[in-house]
Amino acid sequence: MLLFNTNHLKVYNYIIHHFLQIEIFNEDDYIDIGDKLEIILPKYLFREQYHKCIKIFEELFRWTEDEFYHSMSAFHELALYNFLDYLANMREDMEQFDDIYFDDKCHSLINEASRLDFYEYKEYDEFNDMSLKECQNNYYDIFNYSDCLFEETDFLLIDKLYNNRKLGDTNLEKYLGINIDFYYDILPLDIQNEYKSSYITLSGEVSGMLNYISHRLKYGNLYKLFWENNTPILEERIQLILENIMDAYFYNQEIDITREALLGNGKVDFKLYRNKKEDEKVLIEIKRASSSYLKKGYEKQLTDYMLSTNYKNAFYLIACFTDSEIEKTKQFIRNHVYTDTIQLYINISILDLRKRKTASVS
Repeated sequence: MLLFNTNHLKVYNYIIHHFLQIEIFNEDDYIDIGDKLEIILPKYLFREQYHKCIKIFEELFRWTEDEFYHSMSAFHELALYNFLDYLANMREDMEQFDDIYFDDKCHSLINEASRLDFYEYKEYDEFNDMSLKECQNNYYDIFNYSDCLFEETDFLLIDKLYNNRKLGDTNLEKYLGINIDFYYDILPLDIQNEYKSSYITLSGEVSGMLNYISHRLKYGNLYKLFWENNTPILEERIQLILENIMDAYFYNQEIDITREALLGNGKVDFKLYRNKKEDEKVLIEIKRASSSYLKKGYEKQLTDYMLSTNYKNAFYLIACFTDSEIEKTKQFIRNHVYTDTIQLYINISILDLRKRKTASVS
């Protein structure tokens, strides 16, 4: 399930999955998948990263079907945005679009979500004259999806962001609070090679490490380190384990890791910086989802550290051990996408430490 900032996750995930099944992964369609993606995606991405384009759409198709929360990369976001834009334009030209692309379950989910929206609008604003039919139309008009499903569409500015940076102007990045490392995968390959050697910052390396940890938690046995006698370990042990993982991951990369770094009036769990250069540094703060300081750690503690030290990038890792903690954290992320105090992103990430079911041996 793709994690969107909406109360109707299941509705949108099912609709998107159904769209993908009909338009991209339709076994009865004689048109090759690649031929369709060539129309949907930017030409340079399709030409240079054809196999990855296929992989990205396959992941979107799988992720919208399962029950796990999946966060999209910039590549996923760009692919999904272009796909929905492609369908929205198709709907404008195809009279029978709704009959073909919305099945009975789509209609049922839309009707249910529309009723909830309608009563919520009325409860929030008794003078709101939006009708139930208008609420329903919001789900059928695919042009509305970009506002509902994407917190921002900075990936549409990647060419301008890079070109300005190439000319030495990063004002747009700073004004919008954009970390261009997040969009590395959707740069042309020749620029990726140049960017990797010249511009990529430590925050991009930390994102890569977190992706690696998430992969090992999901597909390996790493989660077992975070449980002892069927009980979740304490926050201090979580920090110790992550410290050792970071030491191994960044071995011989000239990245210094400081544990419980003293900043301002308190300590942050980790401070990372490269080549002893204080202008390229990242803060990492870890909290268990069950912690009574979860909100304060983000809104007060980490934000104050960044303000007092002029740090530009930080990661707030939330350790979840149960399904309910995952739900709680998902809602927390919806409400705390960025800080208003500083116009820069704090990256909130879930450490999914839930126990996995082992495959039975027959």
